[in-house]
Amino acid sequence: MPGSPESEPSISSPIPPVRPVRRPLHPVALLLGCAGLGVALSFARSPLLLGTAAAAFLAGALRAERRPLRGEVKFWLLALVLFAAHLLIAGRPPREALLPAAQIALRLLALVYLTRWAARAVAPRASRWLFGRAGPSRPRTLALLFESGRMTVALLPIALGEAERQHLALRARALRPGRGLAGRARYLAAWLLPYLGTMLRVGDAYGEALHARGYAIGAPRRAALTYRWGAAETALALTSMLAAFWLIRAR
Repeated sequence: MPGSPESEPSISSPIPPVRPVRRPLHPVALLLGCAGLGVALSFARSPLLLGTAAAAFLAGALRAERRPLRGEVKFWLLALVLFAAHLLIAGRPPREALLPAAQIALRLLALVYLTRWAARAVAPRASRWLFGRAGPSRPRTLALLFESGRMTVALLPIALGEAERQHLALRARALRPGRGLAGRARYLAAWLLPYLGTMLRVGDAYGEALHARGYAIGAPRRAALTYRWGAAETALALTSMLAAFWLIRAR
């Protein structure tokens, strides 16, 4: 009939290509890699290497924490004060003290940003993997150490997030560190006491939630993640350990 919709000839829509799913790295390999990188950065002497590592881990930490770059200015000023202190109070000519002072400041930045990135990007997956492992039941001391270790890894991202929220709450109330030791002590107490109270409540709630689900010390959780160890994990762990060993020997 006139005006009736006409069916267009069926055109087969192209099938989108199937993209291969990237297999996540094993959290143990990531933890070993972070440990090796931390040791390597602790013994590294090249300012170029330390600066590159600090910039790379800065980008990773900001992406994992979803924080703006302008929030790091205060920490950079702290590193600059540390650099100036070692440059001027080292008791050596400035030209001779310039390289050691730069090494100390850049090493601080690299290690702090590595720790922040690992706490946000590696610790959550590592905690879920650890909760899927059956811990030792005998002796009792070893079982408690294993349980405390995986609880610590699980609560570390929560503790970092709560510390940041307490700091933002103080800034929203227009509270700033006062002058002198007494002013800074009052600011630290105003931040620390609510933070400790909140973390104690979070820890109790976490333990009660596990107990309500029938969790026992050392027992694996059913909802834990499983990973596969492959060539990429072996290469990452060996590379980080060899880099740390080489830098320690070169020192």
